Amino acid sequence: MFAFSPFFPFLPCFELLSLAIFISDCTYNHSSLQLHYNLDQMAVSTPNWRSIYFITIGIRFCLTLADSYIHPDEHFQSFEPLGLLLGYSTNPPWEFSAEAPARSYALLMLLYYPVIYLSSTFGLLPLQTRYLARLELMLVSWVVTDWCLYRMLPTKQERIKAIYFALTSYVTLVYQSHTFSNSVETVLVMLTVFMINELRFLSTTPENQYNFREIGILAAGIGVVSAIGVFNRVTFPAFFVFPAFFYLQCWRKWRLLILFTGVPFLIVSALFIVADTAIFTQSSVWTILKTFKWDQYKVAPLNNLIYNTHHANLAQHGIHPYYTHAVINLPQLLGPGLAFVFYGFKNRYWRTTPFVTAASGLFFLSLVPHQEVRFLIPVVPLLCCCFDMEVFDRKPESSNDENMKEKTDNATEPKSRRTSALPAAVLNLWYLFNSALALLMGIYHQGGVVPAVDYLHDFIYHDPTDKSLGVTAQIWWRTYSPPTWMLGDKHNSTQFITLSDDNVDFFIDASKSNLLFDTMGLEIDLLQKVITTVKSFAAKTYLITPVASFNKNFDCPHNVIWKIKQHLDMDHLDIGDIQSLQPGLGIFELL
Repeated sequence: MFAFSPFFPFLPCFELLSLAIFISDCTYNHSSLQLHYNLDQMAVSTPNWRSIYFITIGIRFCLTLADSYIHPDEHFQSFEPLGLLLGYSTNPPWEFSAEAPARSYALLMLLYYPVIYLSSTFGLLPLQTRYLARLELMLVSWVVTDWCLYRMLPTKQERIKAIYFALTSYVTLVYQSHTFSNSVETVLVMLTVFMINELRFLSTTPENQYNFREIGILAAGIGVVSAIGVFNRVTFPAFFVFPAFFYLQCWRKWRLLILFTGVPFLIVSALFIVADTAIFTQSSVWTILKTFKWDQYKVAPLNNLIYNTHHANLAQHGIHPYYTHAVINLPQLLGPGLAFVFYGFKNRYWRTTPFVTAASGLFFLSLVPHQEVRFLIPVVPLLCCCFDMEVFDRKPESSNDENMKEKTDNATEPKSRRTSALPAAVLNLWYLFNSALALLMGIYHQGGVVPAVDYLHDFIYHDPTDKSLGVTAQIWWRTYSPPTWMLGDKHNSTQFITLSDDNVDFFIDASKSNLLFDTMGLEIDLLQKVITTVKSFAAKTYLITPVASFNKNFDCPHNVIWKIKQHLDMDHLDIGDIQSLQPGLGIFELL
């Protein structure tokens, strides 16, 4: 994870170098993007592919600084627990409980310490800290992914094809800048795939063309990155069950390979365990090492694995059919790009390390009954390596008579049309699909939540110690859980209350001047009762909800305090009611 700490200030330089490598490849050979189908020839009705590439660079920065909110974990498994280091009153999730933590706090420190340091040093606002964290993830992901693709693929044509499709994917443009663990997992998967692929290549190279020191570095790198990957997400090994076959083939040639991988893996894992134990028990490292007891150690991946092996626990997050990843989630990520991978099942890349890794992740993650789209994010750059531009031409073997008839039928058809019409159509669909999803997921999806929290930070928390106005209550309804760390409450003045249809009871801490109710998708009759109760003791009551939901369910005196149009609530759409499609989020003062 070289790019996550001392090198943070130099990331723009690394990215410029990556871009320069890409451009030099493009200009060195004008036909370098041609894999039997030149993209310029395929997409005659679209802008030049170089123009699209440079446009996506600007789009990537814009979407990184946009306010979409894809999943609560991007806040609650990153800066919600880290907000304590900035002196904020936060609402950490259960994964960071001191008794049995299921997420590594030490790993978050490794990933985001540069951001924490800069935020503390320069007194950045919460929103500025968020922007900085997303820029860090975007740049690191960009550098590592492009570098791995460039080093891993054998020819200029393959390199540029993979980088081009990976960069124009909305998953890369949007998801890779959001601060959930899946974005980090993508970077770690790419690094590990690259190192396994290098070992696989060297195992077929004559011994006089490499030295064992290179083998040792690669093996140790796999151990270090794998340890970080496991402590980041316990699902990380799922991507490498099938590729382990390649590793074992290399081990048959170099018997010390496992030693060079295993020792660094154990060392890094031990460091994470000791650091997490020190953090969660609030003890010094020396005290932990001096009083050696197995039951005192906090092993986050083990706790996470134990939790997720219980079906009842997974049921709280949603149970899905085993085919969900393959039939529903993968098409959501790649859309028409799947045609370049699976059309006619004639793909030439099915034996490559990226394809085998993607297949491994897809297969083993499908065995888990809880399946979300973001779990498959790492397969996107891997399968972009495997886009086969020949699949539309390659035909199954047939009889001589059939071949002769086909040649006769096609004799009068222009060759350029036969060879480029279908791929060009798929490519144009690729542009359309990723443009639409980038707009939806990068800007509109829950896009008003973060700006609303930022507004409340200025509106309510400018002086949270001032109790002359009485108790102020925020009621969030039909939105993702608000990232409470962004309220910037440094005076511990906020009480966080989560309600659901099964539990609407709550008590009030009299020492708190601000109340935040996360009511999620509470039924409207229950919500009305909560509002009535809250208004009986709160001096100010604010309802933060989608404009469509407010217009449909509320007809009461109110003031519109704040409103934004770039927000879409995808969880409560009613296709039969056009009013539910109205975008926007508002802060309404209930009178």
